[in-house]
Amino acid sequence: MAAHTRTVTGGNIRAVAGRKPIPATIPCRFLALLAAAAAALAVPAADPTSQVSDPASRATSPASRAADPLSRAADPPVAPVPPGGTPPPTLAIVGVTLIDAAHKLPRPHHTVVIRGDRIVAVGPTPEVDVPPGSRVLNGQGKYLIPGLWDMHCHVESETFLYLYVGNGVTGVRHMYSGSPLQPPVAQWGREATAGRRIGPRIVATTKVIDGLNGDKPTVPHSTIVARTPEEGRAAVRQVRANGDEFVKVYPFLLPEVFAAILEEAARGPKPLPVVGHVPHLVGAAAASDMGLKSIEHAHGIFLACSKDEATLRKQLAAMVKNGALADDTLNATSGWRMEVKAMDSYDAAKAAALFRKLASNGTWVVPTLVCRRNWAHLHDERFLSDPRKQYLPVSVRTTWFHTVRAGHVRFPLFGNIELSPQDIENMKRLLAGHLQLVRAMHEAGVKMMAGTDSPVPYCFPGSGLLDELELLVQAGLSPRDALRMATLRPAEFLDRLDDFGSIDKGKYADLVLLGANPLTDIRHLRQIEGVFVAGRYYDRDAVRQLATGRRPEPR
Repeated sequence: MAAHTRTVTGGNIRAVAGRKPIPATIPCRFLALLAAAAAALAVPAADPTSQVSDPASRATSPASRAADPLSRAADPPVAPVPPGGTPPPTLAIVGVTLIDAAHKLPRPHHTVVIRGDRIVAVGPTPEVDVPPGSRVLNGQGKYLIPGLWDMHCHVESETFLYLYVGNGVTGVRHMYSGSPLQPPVAQWGREATAGRRIGPRIVATTKVIDGLNGDKPTVPHSTIVARTPEEGRAAVRQVRANGDEFVKVYPFLLPEVFAAILEEAARGPKPLPVVGHVPHLVGAAAASDMGLKSIEHAHGIFLACSKDEATLRKQLAAMVKNGALADDTLNATSGWRMEVKAMDSYDAAKAAALFRKLASNGTWVVPTLVCRRNWAHLHDERFLSDPRKQYLPVSVRTTWFHTVRAGHVRFPLFGNIELSPQDIENMKRLLAGHLQLVRAMHEAGVKMMAGTDSPVPYCFPGSGLLDELELLVQAGLSPRDALRMATLRPAEFLDRLDDFGSIDKGKYADLVLLGANPLTDIRHLRQIEGVFVAGRYYDRDAVRQLATGRRPEPR
C-alpha cells in the first residue's frame, strides 16, 4: 500500500499518495555538550556601541534645522555612549513608515520620539513636536517595526547576544542552558537592558524538570529529576528560589508528577507559568486541560490528532517503561517516530476539536519549524555549507560536527544522533506535515509564537529567527501574521503588552529600522538599517558587525 503525505487546506488534511512518512523535531539535549569550550571562548562583557547619525547626513544651518525636524538628521555624529552610560536625552526618527501587528495598516510619514528607554511620542510627522536638542534620524523611505522576539532558544554563549541584536532580535526566551557551567544568562539580560552590555532582553529559566529516560535524565547537567509528586513540587520550589521566570517540563514526567508541578507552580504570591514538551504519558489534549501554557515544538499534537491515538500511545508508553528511548535522543524528546505514524492516521474532525481546545484553554504553540527543516536537509551539501557557521563560537561549531557514511548522518557530539537515509526522508515528510499543521492551527485560532531552538545544528542564533519567519510565510501565513508571532504575541504571552509588541507611546524603545517593507516580502527583514534596544541605537555599520558575532568598533 502506498505511503502518504498530508496536505492541509483550510484546517483539513488530505492524503496525497506516493510519498513516505517523515519525522522531525529537535532535541534540546545537545546543550549539555557546550561546556568548557564555551567558557574559554566567551566574549568579554561588551560596552554599548557608538550611536552615530545617518552616514548620509550633511551639516545644515542652525536656522534650517530648527524649522525642519528632518534637517536635524544632518547633525554631526553624536559622541559614543560611555560604558554604563545612558542614551541621549531624546532621539527622534522622522518621516518613517511604522509597521506593527497592532495596527491594520502601515502608518507612513510618522515620527517616533524616544527618551531614555521609552517611546514618548508617536504620530504623523507634522503633528509631533521634536524637542530642541534631540538627535534626529531621517526615516524617509524606511520602515520601523517592533523588536523581534525568539521565544524558544538557548543562550549558550555571550557571542549569541551580538548575533541576536545584529539580526533585529531584541528579546529572547531562554529555555535553559545545557552547559555544566550554567552561564549567567539572566544576569546578561539585566546588564543588557541596563546598558552595561550589548544584548537583548532575556526571559529565562535555568533547568528543566523531568523524570528518568531509562536510568538517567535526558539532559543530565540541566535537569531537576522528579519521580514522585513531592519531588515535582520540590523541583518547582527550587526553580522559584533560583529566581527563574517560568518552569519548563520535559516528556518523561509521570502524569501525577506533572499534575503536582502544575499545582505547585500555580501557588501565589507569584505563580510561575509551566511550559515545555508534552509528557509522553499525558498527551497534548490532557496537558492543555491541566494548564500547560505553551507546547514547545508542537510536540504531541499530531499524535493527539490521530484516529489511532490510543493504540499509538500504548506503544509509546511501553517504550517509555522499557527504557527503549534512552539511546534515541531525537525520539526521546519528541516522539517523532510516533508522529510519523500519527500523520498517516490523521483525523480532521479530531484535529478540529483539539485546536478548539487549545484556543479555548489559552494553550500556546511554538512550532520551531526551522528545526524540522534542518533535520530534513542533512543530505544537502549546500545547506550544510551555510556561511553563517563562521560567526558561531568554536564550541558550538564543534557540536555540529557530523559524519556521513552510506547516507547515514551521525552527530557524535550532539547526543550521538544518527539518522538513516529513510529517517531523513521521513524528516522531509514531517516538515511538510508541520508546515500544513501550523496553517491549520493558525486558521483555527490557536495562538502561536516564533522560536528557533538555537543552537540545535543549523538553527542559528539571531538569523535563525528570520529563517523561522520565512518558513511561517511558506506555511501559508501572511507576513503580518508571521511578524505578529515574533512581536505582539510574545508581549501578550508574557503579559507585557504595556511594555512592548507594538510601536506606541509609553512602550520600550525596542525597535528595528528596515530598508524595505517586510509586508511585501518577509525577506526584507534582513535589510536592517538600525536596531534599538532599550532606547540605545545601533546603526547600520554596528549592526553588520554584530551580525558576525563581533563587538562594534567605537567611533
